[in-house]
Amino acid sequence: MITEGVIEFSKQFHDEIRAQANAIEALREEVFVQKMGDMLEEYGEIDTLNPCSYRSTGMKIDGYCYDDEFNAFILIVSYFLDEPDLNQARVTNTDVQREFQHVTNFFERCLKGGYEKIEISNETYDLAKLIYECRKDIKNVKMVLLTDGLAQKGPVEFAENRGIEVSRTVWDIEKTYHFYKTGERERLDVDFTQYCNGPLPCISREAANGRYTTYVGFIPGSVLADMYALWGIRMLDMNVRVFLSARGNVNKGLRKTILDEPEMFCAYNNGITVYAESVETEPIGNAIGLLRAYDFQIINGGQTTASLYHTRKKDRAAIDNIFVQMKLVVIHSKDESLPLVHRISQFSNTQNKVQLADLAANESPHPEIQVISNSILAPAPTGGSQQTYWFYERARGSYEESRNLTTKTPAQKRYFDVMRPKNQKFDKIKFGKVWNTYLRLPHVVSLGGQKNFGRFNEWLREQKDEDWVPFFRKTVALLILWNAMEKIVRRQKFEGYHHNIVAYTLAWLFHLTDSRIDLEKIWQKQKAGEPLLDSLEVMSLAVNQHIRDTGLNITEYCKKEDCWNKLKLKEFSLPTAISDEYMTENRRAEYQPGIQSETEAIEFCKSKGYKAWFDLAKWLKERDFLTPKARSQCFNMGRATQRGKEPSVFLSIACKKVWEDAEVRGWNFPLS
Repeated sequence: MITEGVIEFSKQFHDEIRAQANAIEALREEVFVQKMGDMLEEYGEIDTLNPCSYRSTGMKIDGYCYDDEFNAFILIVSYFLDEPDLNQARVTNTDVQREFQHVTNFFERCLKGGYEKIEISNETYDLAKLIYECRKDIKNVKMVLLTDGLAQKGPVEFAENRGIEVSRTVWDIEKTYHFYKTGERERLDVDFTQYCNGPLPCISREAANGRYTTYVGFIPGSVLADMYALWGIRMLDMNVRVFLSARGNVNKGLRKTILDEPEMFCAYNNGITVYAESVETEPIGNAIGLLRAYDFQIINGGQTTASLYHTRKKDRAAIDNIFVQMKLVVIHSKDESLPLVHRISQFSNTQNKVQLADLAANESPHPEIQVISNSILAPAPTGGSQQTYWFYERARGSYEESRNLTTKTPAQKRYFDVMRPKNQKFDKIKFGKVWNTYLRLPHVVSLGGQKNFGRFNEWLREQKDEDWVPFFRKTVALLILWNAMEKIVRRQKFEGYHHNIVAYTLAWLFHLTDSRIDLEKIWQKQKAGEPLLDSLEVMSLAVNQHIRDTGLNITEYCKKEDCWNKLKLKEFSLPTAISDEYMTENRRAEYQPGIQSETEAIEFCKSKGYKAWFDLAKWLKERDFLTPKARSQCFNMGRATQRGKEPSVFLSIACKKVWEDAEVRGWNFPLS
């Protein structure tokens, strides 16, 4: 039986797809795939969605995700009905099997070299060629069917094709509704008697304050690998979501130990920290046996778990004699579980820096920016009196929740929709995209929503002296530019890579104009000027050629800083009319840091020494040069280098630009 919640969600979901498709002049199915891709990234089903659209007789593909470390593919196919009435949107098992067969046919054709039949300018060509080139090394493939209809429920299917493990899973409207509304994962309940052939021996201790109980034992490495094979990164949902591949120093060490000294693994490794909602136990002599753990989540030790799985699979390593120390924490109060898990993860993880993407939007300044988005009316684009809001949906579903809480009658709902149009709603993923593009990091934007947001949020947390009201207006201006750029790119009918072209073209504009584009003017008019749009259209043609001028996979090439550095070297003459879009001299422009090479900026700042940065901050203040924020950044750099800390990328980039601007104004260290 279809619940009222799913019925209402389907209507809202399709309304959003239509609104977004109209706003950027895109096909609804394209918007559907992108929205679902963003959600799958957040859920942990995929790392980064690379959209590609290809249809041929008996074949179909709409997107993919590729793990170049382990030659694993996730292939995504869409079955889009464009039907909000779920009574008319039933997806039968026959439909499911047909669509999976379409993507299977595509995969098998690629294994045989069928990429030559695909237009070389199409994004799918890169995927098809990649599959063919990796055909001897591919270990597993996950096929994901996305549908806006209601599918019959069934478990994940597993099969084998030419020695390759193939799994199939379906995301229908009901499963999508559950995640959008609750943010909850599918609970992972572990039966230790099944995995360990009996209870897992451990010792336990309840905290003196009674808030939690800790269980400590040793879990076989083969059990962790088996669990990861079944559940993948969903086991790490409260951790980093994505396994940081074995290229990191820590993971190389893990792999080496597994291969060369498996008997020393327990001594060398810190073990794993696990959260469980509850456990079942039984006495074992003087110890306790763990029978079952409910809602099992690894909050520290994701690299350990994934390394055991991948090294066993890729290198055929024997891990039967490896044991891993496990600390399992049960928090007795549900209200305390999330904040305590957050702190446990932060304090226990000493191997790699952990960013908890789900919790990031709850930290400052995201709540403040959401409040501002609900309090500042944007000017009417036509100059009339109909002002509207740009709604920052920092938490999934907060737009609909706000709509439901503040409206009771149909008239009130219509008024809400007029004042807060769906096409003026933006989430944290879009927030991060537009700002990292403005900060001239298109290669970071190309990494995908979650990774890009993590980098953006690192920078955002450092903007402690920012006035968030003008910052919000700039954000809206950047969103307007991004949306306009999406329309331009689609009108050009480029063969794919639209997202990369948008990011690179806008970043190139900010580079060529040294961030002089008047964002306040865009905010006031709620649109970008024609000279600006005309320039972007011409620039997009050059960018399209540039990203394709490589022997590498184009999607992967766009993620490299080298792609951005080479674009910056290209000559391009902006039309003189674009100067009308620059900030006027009589309005003092807020200081915006230029973006340099990341490594170069860090080394530059460290080489100056802490005294130079303190002196520069003082020198700028005495002369009232630049902004208070710029002077504060110099002081913070001095403090960081004095303490021997590695300065962050974003602080280094900003301070290098301050130093260079100060030199133009007469700064010369050491002071005479």
